[in-house]
Amino acid sequence: QEFSDTFEDEELIYTLKAGYELSPDVNIYGGFTHGFKSGGFNLDASAAGAGADPRFDSEKVDAFEIGLKSTLLDGRATLNIAAFHQEFEDFQVLEFTGVQFQTFNVDKAISTGIEVESQMQFTDAFSGNVGVTYTDARYPDDCATQDATDPDFIRNASTLCGQKLTNAPDWAIIGGGTYETPVFNGNANFFATASARYESDRRTSTQEVEVSNPSLLLPGDIQEAHTKVNLRVGLATIDERWAVELWGNNVTDERTKGV
Repeated sequence: QEFSDTFEDEELIYTLKAGYELSPDVNIYGGFTHGFKSGGFNLDASAAGAGADPRFDSEKVDAFEIGLKSTLLDGRATLNIAAFHQEFEDFQVLEFTGVQFQTFNVDKAISTGIEVESQMQFTDAFSGNVGVTYTDARYPDDCATQDATDPDFIRNASTLCGQKLTNAPDWAIIGGGTYETPVFNGNANFFATASARYESDRRTSTQEVEVSNPSLLLPGDIQEAHTKVNLRVGLATIDERWAVELWGNNVTDERTKGV
């Protein structure tokens, strides 16, 4: 099916931010950003088949954020907190339909959450970090155009509205520690570090249900909660001319879904 057309769009992108220093070590801030991602064409050979329109619209987002940044314990620790809310219009979704990869738009998507992160130098040799993020990323119940003649309505409203976004766990927690000390009369540094990341359950597919039968949940969709651990130990010269490291990623062999 031949298709010849052009896609053109434009948008004013802007960010507004304000901050206030409560003390030399504590700052609060707030901000708003209006963002834009261009639309375009699905380029699969069958995208315009049977008179279908291969275009997809541009995506827009209004993002709000408030937060606090602080330095504690005479500079040995930091604590940062941020709360955010993002509203997407014409959210672009990439889906494998069984025949082709296709990008289509969902009228609305929302992401709301809070993030807390901290770093601390416990001793001259030992430091650590931790971060916790809660995110509620979802398609609202009215996420799709209420037009039963629109093929996107049939696909989106019946299967996506009210669902969580793909690969968006509610909770993500990271933590780690590093030990570093001089050796060989100060001519080299020994270091050892460990880090871990926890994720709660998340969806992995575009659709939560079988498209041909929306009453059936898609088998194998959910990736269960899991934790992955990375380890690293090494020796490096003070001038950083050489280093020897032994490392392992996902040392507990935790297996997770990629798609």
